[in-house]
Amino acid sequence: MMKPFRYEAVVNLSNPYDTLFSRRRLLVCAAAVAGAPLIGRSQAPQRLLPLNTTGLDHLSITVPDSKAAATFYARIFDPQVFHERTGVQRYYVRLGSAYIAFGPQANRTPYIDHIAAAVIDFPEADFGNPEVKAQITAAGLTAPPGALPMLADPDNLRLQLVNATHGLFDTLMPGGRVTTEPAALTPVGLDHIMLSVADLDKSTAHYRKLFGQEMARERSSERVWFRIADTRLGLEPLPEGQKPAVSHFCIKVAGFDRKAAVEKLQKLGIHSEPGGEKGTLRFRDLHDLPVEVMG
Repeated sequence: MMKPFRYEAVVNLSNPYDTLFSRRRLLVCAAAVAGAPLIGRSQAPQRLLPLNTTGLDHLSITVPDSKAAATFYARIFDPQVFHERTGVQRYYVRLGSAYIAFGPQANRTPYIDHIAAAVIDFPEADFGNPEVKAQITAAGLTAPPGALPMLADPDNLRLQLVNATHGLFDTLMPGGRVTTEPAALTPVGLDHIMLSVADLDKSTAHYRKLFGQEMARERSSERVWFRIADTRLGLEPLPEGQKPAVSHFCIKVAGFDRKAAVEKLQKLGIHSEPGGEKGTLRFRDLHDLPVEVMG
């Protein structure tokens, strides 16, 4: 049985037409040669929206040095890192059921370039079909060109759709342990990802089409929350003078003890403080990106 696969692009931002499909191009060609056309099936495609998901799957961070960034996170969450067998040096750190990908981009201010949701029975290779694109446009969303399953919101923050069963790819290989010490914390998966958006109502309407009705709207902070299986996506008004972005993400930790977590992070030279949500602890990574952990 052919394993499910997904597309993921590494984009040279200095030249938007120079896009490296790090692992997908070979797989797409293989699927075409194999016969069984995954694209152009006779039956109608399954209903895509609203998304039937198992939760937030991963996030991708663009950094100047992907190995250094992966090493920082690996010491906290999982010392065993992974990287691509060939091509661009993308590194991966597991977060329990989720993971973080790190893509190198010299002279680029580090930022979270996309997030991803795992979709049940999602035929990624069919995403380029006109029928699938028609479903997206019929919902009032903008269908991206090509077959890359990446949807942009009103602020051009990107959400990738992946098959819920993909796991780590066969194109990756272990990169060894970054330390012989155990991880400081034991991750279970992502709890939530927070987006800072320019127009809260417009962004809420966008994500409502993807995930259904929001679960809550906080009057005090004006934050809007969407339930995505056992994870959450949050929207918050953009702070004055800032640009739309993924403002932070939060990782669920097994056996979470705040005092012990603070001490373990201190041993790694990491300062922590109370997070933005109740029961969370926050620290900043090598590039000052905020990260939260919670029980």
